Amino acid sequence: MKVILRKALPDDYEQIAFVHYKAWLETYTGLLPESFLKNITLESSINIFKNNLCSNTVVAIVEGKIIGFCGWGPLRNNSFEENFGEIHGIYLLDNIK
Repeated sequence: MKVILRKALPDDYEQIAFVHYKAWLETYTGLLPESFLKNITLESSINIFKNNLCSNTVVAIVEGKIIGFCGWGPLRNNSFEENFGEIHGIYLLDNIK
C-alpha cells in the first residue's frame, strides 16, 4: 500500500470531513455516551472544513482517497510569550478499504 502525504487543498473538504466524522464514530463508540455520538453529523464536519478552507492540514491518500489527515495551528490557550503552535487533530480511518 502506497501512502501519499500532501498539503490539503480547499476542494478536499468533503473527503476530510468524512474522515473526521467516520473516525469519531469508529474511535469513540462504546467510550462516549451514545446520546453524544448521535449528535455528531457529517454535515457539521463538512461545515468545519469547508469554512476553514482546509488550511494548515496535511492529508494521507491511498489509491486516490483521503484516509487520514493532521491539522495544526496556534496554541488555543497560549500562556507563553513565544510563538508556539499545536496539533489540533490527527484522524485516520480504521478501515481504509
